[in-house]
Amino acid sequence: MCDFAADAAAAEALMVGRTLTLERVRQLNAKDYFYQMLKDNPEMLKIYPGIENELLKGAIDCHIHAYPDFVHRSQDMLQIAVEASKCGMRAVAFKDHWNVSATAAYLTQKHIDTLIEKGELTNRVEVYGGAGTCHGMRPEYIRVALQYPNFKMIWFPTFTSLGFWRGAGQPEKGGVRLVAEDGKVLPEVKEIMELAVEKKVGIGFGHTDFQELLPLAKLAKEIGVRATLDHPLLELNKLLLDEMKQLRDLGVYVGTYCQPMIPSLYQPVADPMETIRTIKAIGPDRCIIGSDFGQVLHMNAIDGMRVFIRALLGFGIKPNEVSVMLKDNPAKLMWLD
Repeated sequence: MCDFAADAAAAEALMVGRTLTLERVRQLNAKDYFYQMLKDNPEMLKIYPGIENELLKGAIDCHIHAYPDFVHRSQDMLQIAVEASKCGMRAVAFKDHWNVSATAAYLTQKHIDTLIEKGELTNRVEVYGGAGTCHGMRPEYIRVALQYPNFKMIWFPTFTSLGFWRGAGQPEKGGVRLVAEDGKVLPEVKEIMELAVEKKVGIGFGHTDFQELLPLAKLAKEIGVRATLDHPLLELNKLLLDEMKQLRDLGVYVGTYCQPMIPSLYQPVADPMETIRTIKAIGPDRCIIGSDFGQVLHMNAIDGMRVFIRALLGFGIKPNEVSVMLKDNPAKLMWLD
């Protein structure tokens, strides 16, 4: 009997990913979870569709995936920008893992401006793009890309990153390296970071692990880079709270995006409350809200942002805190302040 109890306790303590236990999965899937959630969070009873409208005015979404891209996306840049304009947002930034998105962002901006001239829209949303580096950390590529208009972000490698594959338990796959074996940031990476400061654009640190992120953050602080962690709560590049705190203390923003708080076919097993705990532990002054949406099996980007804001309010994040994460901090990241 004792052995059975010990085995059961051990099973409950099994980890599902870096932070989620089997016991927590069971709690989240319990038949009374919804009622317990309401009991623990009475503010949820005050939430209604449209409560997010005022907070969306002047908002910035610094991380959206749109078509055309290397995979199908749920909407193109024109559709998303029009929706963002209609709800009064200040700016949107479109990410491409591999290429320069600033070109299509410029054309999208022209389309928005034309609609405003015709009187079909009244709010001029700013449309930005940038460059992804999954093909490698090539300073000359970034130097040329920075000459394009509407350029505001550099995204470090994601699915080709050494840190990504190392975190996935497959370091033998290699990948784009950002930091040398001795812990020093590679010269070409430093050069790109210096270009970001010179041209006043932000950096998303991509899908890499803490082993690379710590020296990157130290260098970023030293040379004045404005950078954010891209969705560190997703298992793609999951970080522990203590790791995020160290990076925050070096001046890096923590991306608390719609994923994984909003349930997803892309990561169906997740604890939505981890986002709330992270915001409270890191502090809203160092967190950034973004959608990271555009996937065909998700809701659309602006709809996702609406639900996410409602969820944050329902679980105790104050409107002024949401405003800081949704307006002030992404503006600082992209040097729009």
